[in-house]
Amino acid sequence: MGNVLVRTHHFIMRNVQRTLLANRYYNWYVFSRKLSRRWEDELSVHYAQGNRTMDDRKTVVFLCNGFVENGGWADRLKGILSTYLVCKEQSIPFRLLFTYPFNLTDYLVPNAYDWRIFPEDVIFEQPYSDILTLEIGEESDYQARKQYELISEQIARSEACQIHVCTNAHFCYRADFAALFNELFRPSEHLLPSIERLKDVLGDDYISLSGRFINSLGDFVDTQQGEPLPANLKQQLIDACLDQLERLHSKHPNKRILINSDSITFLSAVQELDYTYVIPGKVLHLDTAPADANYQLYEKTFLDYFMIANASAVYRLETQWMHSSGFPYSAAKIYDKPFHSIKF
Repeated sequence: MGNVLVRTHHFIMRNVQRTLLANRYYNWYVFSRKLSRRWEDELSVHYAQGNRTMDDRKTVVFLCNGFVENGGWADRLKGILSTYLVCKEQSIPFRLLFTYPFNLTDYLVPNAYDWRIFPEDVIFEQPYSDILTLEIGEESDYQARKQYELISEQIARSEACQIHVCTNAHFCYRADFAALFNELFRPSEHLLPSIERLKDVLGDDYISLSGRFINSLGDFVDTQQGEPLPANLKQQLIDACLDQLERLHSKHPNKRILINSDSITFLSAVQELDYTYVIPGKVLHLDTAPADANYQLYEKTFLDYFMIANASAVYRLETQWMHSSGFPYSAAKIYDKPFHSIKF
């Protein structure tokens, strides 16, 4: 009887493992490739058949030029750094065309590696340019390995002059994220004085707390727009977040808490507390650009990012009604700061 039970257990476990592997394969290949094909279709309409001389050079160009919705800053950045990592390994020149919804060089400029390219030097002609798109789902180790394999193989195999990449692949998180970021970027001369002024305000020892509500509180326009919560649940969510904020303050009573959020409602509530600080400015998603965009409109995104990065510890609120934002996680990694997710 015992042997029968053991064999039955092994049979069940093998089937469970097959199911998990099948689901993992589905999440990787079917789901991610379906999303990626949508990006590829949106990109393809901008290309024509060309007639030029093919040369031996191969350059990878990461596109953030408005042809597709690249996501918020954290999504764009992890795709940029993941692609740059592969280019470094294969000794292929890497360029970044980041012109939508702003020119990235207004805020970040090349540091140790010059990634700039003029728009007129980008070849939107086939077969001289290849398109490589990869939009991901879950951020698992398995996904990271598959993303790395796919992007590495396609870049190595391409014989085009330029390989145009659109991805939010996250395998850079499994590499030296800080080194990759700091090789590519440093604050512009326009942005740096504002960062220094905020350092004077917050001092050298503060912590940060971030909460991304998307549209749960009904006050933020996002590409992932959902229905707002009913009024009573909105208040319950705000109260629960304020409770977690108070608990965090009790653990760090002598430290100022920098608050970052996509919800004006939540930011207004925390600004009443004397131990919090909110960087002034408008909150908006990079894929929902208004027609009257200007430098000041997007400066807060980068000020939030660098000031989170300079905090002594980084915290993120996480509930079923909130998004597990990659923004504070990414910021914590550029200077290797401790990161904690508060689930409640």
